[in-house]
Amino acid sequence: MKALAYKTVSVCLQNGASDPKSRIDPGDLCEISGKTMAGLYPVLYPTSRGPKTRWVRNLKGFLVNQNDYASIPYPAPGYEKATIKSSGCGVCSAVMAVGAMTGRKESVQRIANCAVLWNARVSGGTLMSRLLTHLLPEHDLFYSGTSSVAELVKHLKSGGVAICNTAGRGMFSTGGHYIVALGMLDGKVCIADPGLYYGKYSSAKRRAKVTVSGDLIFADAATLDADCVGRSPRYYLISKR
Repeated sequence: MKALAYKTVSVCLQNGASDPKSRIDPGDLCEISGKTMAGLYPVLYPTSRGPKTRWVRNLKGFLVNQNDYASIPYPAPGYEKATIKSSGCGVCSAVMAVGAMTGRKESVQRIANCAVLWNARVSGGTLMSRLLTHLLPEHDLFYSGTSSVAELVKHLKSGGVAICNTAGRGMFSTGGHYIVALGMLDGKVCIADPGLYYGKYSSAKRRAKVTVSGDLIFADAATLDADCVGRSPRYYLISKR
């Protein structure tokens, strides 16, 4: 599974000892593997001397969080004072999806401006189909929509990513919300939730279905699919041309 680092990530050796001479830098496109018996995630990342493998205790640093962007306006009719923090899950999800597929660190400000310019910013949030139709060709990517969770899992296993259109049924949000499926690890879907905050998944209902590791979360495909019921399409599958 690939994910772009958005913050500096401390790493350790395979035995769990800290490695102060190494680190993952913001903008590094990383290949993350399933957790080892020691509870560490192997991460392959680029360096000036070539790819390097180190281990991390949790997956902190791999998220664009809308809560960090209260200063970026994201207005829509009836929501003139809206910001990325209040309404920008679609923008942040698009930034993360492009980053995971290309290794390019897009600007949240630019994508927000583009969404407004392309009329992808609507009163209900972000019209994802319109945003991706304009944005993805810039990165030699394309998308297809599906409501099949089997197609989603197949796509993720083949190296693609997906933006998931959740319906606010209480697992990932209590209102419409976009999240990103970055891949499959240990049989679970690895998800970047741009609306993540401390304690979001601490309720008994959510804790029974979702596991948090740093900034990323893991859930069964069935759990994800149940939260997308009522949306069409449920999944925007993003691929390279």
